[in-house]
Amino acid sequence: MQVIDYEGGGFSRPCVLLLGYFDGVHVGHRALIAEAKRLAEEQGAAVGVTTFYDAKNGGQIYDFNERCRIFSALGIDFVYAAHFDGAFRATEGEAFLSRVCAALSVRAFVCGADYTFGRGAACGVSALQAFAAPRGIAVRVLPLVAYDGEKAAATRAKRCLAAGDMPALAGLLGGRYFIAATVVSEGRHIGRTMGFPTANMHVPPCKYPLREGVYAVSATIGKTLYRGIANYGARPTFKDARVVLEVYFDGFSGDLYGRELVVYFDAFLRPVQKFPSAAALAEQLQQDLRSIR
Repeated sequence: MQVIDYEGGGFSRPCVLLLGYFDGVHVGHRALIAEAKRLAEEQGAAVGVTTFYDAKNGGQIYDFNERCRIFSALGIDFVYAAHFDGAFRATEGEAFLSRVCAALSVRAFVCGADYTFGRGAACGVSALQAFAAPRGIAVRVLPLVAYDGEKAAATRAKRCLAAGDMPALAGLLGGRYFIAATVVSEGRHIGRTMGFPTANMHVPPCKYPLREGVYAVSATIGKTLYRGIANYGARPTFKDARVVLEVYFDGFSGDLYGRELVVYFDAFLRPVQKFPSAAALAEQLQQDLRSIR
């Protein structure tokens, strides 16, 4: 999958372009993607999606790289990405669409009924249709998708993240929530001395915070799927207030430093808590392991 920069990139093939931000790539977004792929197949065109590198700092469900991972898995051909900076926010709606069409050979736009664009989000579907019609560009507007009686939206996903409700979040997103990050060396290696060597990862600060706690997780390492337990948050037993994702993979032995892992969250097990000793923590971790086996 190709990443094209809004500031100067282009794509020569005719395309169907999905318009939006697509934070979370939830079931509503997936309905849009399915429709865009259907239109593209009819026209022999590629499928592209707009998104931002850096919008909603501290509030992204998936960061840019994670979204690209999902887009690629869903069969998107290219991502058309912009920085959500002052210059972009000041761009009028027609100027934005004109720039898009100068860079891309757009056959059709696909968006949701609540799509807005341009300075101050002043433009909506009617403005998009008015721009596209004289240029022979089709516009496909899909109704909003409901999930469990409520509009599928990033705000709903954030409530699930804050509650640690992984089953509800997976249903809303159309797949299990994950964090993709690089394993780092923490230096103290306390888990190893307790018999629980862990892979430690720093979660990008742009992401919306997950409820701190211990989770049942899984990840593929090499060609093997491993289940595990993850502590997301501080480590009060060792007076460490940093928020870290720390994962023990059941049955794995080896060096993971420097590798990017995609950790899928299956279920919330318990809150983070302070134990009187490392031995007491190790005993609890054994109970956590038994609960996921």
